[in-house]
Amino acid sequence: MRYVGIGGLVGVALLISAASGWAEMDHDHGSHEHAHGKGMQQVTIKGELVDSLCYVAMNAKGAGHKQCAMDCAKAGIPISMLEDGTGKLYTVLPKEDKTGYPASVITRMGETVTLTGDLYEQGGVRYVTVESVE
Repeated sequence: MRYVGIGGLVGVALLISAASGWAEMDHDHGSHEHAHGKGMQQVTIKGELVDSLCYVAMNAKGAGHKQCAMDCAKAGIPISMLEDGTGKLYTVLPKEDKTGYPASVITRMGETVTLTGDLYEQGGVRYVTVESVE
């Protein structure tokens, strides 16, 4: 078992906080409108797809972590995009609610990709939806 220091625990706490915020984003089952097309900024980001838990807790990324990242994504661990050059981290969201991540994202974990989607910022956290991954 690997020891995770206080920095790792803080990272895990931030991840849990972000995930709970994501889960609370929309529980209104009545009339539901997406922000897509309503002034949200569409962005294209180049960077690596990482599983957020292993990245924030252990700085795990890259080809050597690919299979673990894919397994974590399939298990429901949020996927993040680590932007090249800036080191900014974006939580990746599916394009539509009540859906999972597309296979085009999961199979590219640990790889550098170009992701296009809508950018949202809430509570100091950056989110990007998946429109396309190349």
